[in-house]
Amino acid sequence: MASLHRVSHNTQDQPVQIFSELQEILCVDCPSRSTVERWAARFRSGNADVTDLPRSGRPVSTTNSENIALIESTVMEDKCITVNQLGQRMEISSGLIHTILTTELGYRSICGKWVPHKLSENQRLARLNIAKKILETYENCGSRRLTEIITGDETWVYYPTPHSKYKKRSWVRGDGQPEKIPRHNWGKPRILCTIFFNRDGIVCNYLVRVASLLLLLSLQSKSFQT
Repeated sequence: MASLHRVSHNTQDQPVQIFSELQEILCVDCPSRSTVERWAARFRSGNADVTDLPRSGRPVSTTNSENIALIESTVMEDKCITVNQLGQRMEISSGLIHTILTTELGYRSICGKWVPHKLSENQRLARLNIAKKILETYENCGSRRLTEIITGDETWVYYPTPHSKYKKRSWVRGDGQPEKIPRHNWGKPRILCTIFFNRDGIVCNYLVRVASLLLLLSLQSKSFQT
């Protein structure tokens, strides 16, 4: 291909025309337009060598068991590693890496999942106990009592998104769970959002800016002191 490109370059053709001619000759095997433009720039600089330069390492182009095992162990160590990163590390094409991950190993790439924060074991146990009490109430008093339950929660809503869920994409098998992204960047501008709801939907919600919240807390503190 480089030889064909060199012949075209010697006729003073433009990279666009060279790329068009290579498409007609090579069809699906034609290099990309950016590659053709890179070759043209190299030939114009006086480098007319069309032979491939030696590369370190062993070129890999097959999906043998050794490659599959190495890719699997690498993904197990870092589930957020990208196809391009794997390709650069193992000197395998991105297409082949993707085939091994999806076809041979059964992985799929999913985005990270937003969570308010990561719960400790004690917090999980407390929520489990509360859920059990609610179920006991339902069994003793019927579903009517469930309509009387009003629950609420608050969360800090940040103006800029602290993380990108796409950047936290990870490789999982089957019904594997995505990576969790806790929201804990206290240095960013934010609003406190509080919502109360029951079985029928939202009962009330309101937003409080940081400055207003600090003023409210300050007034409450002074009232307690007096």
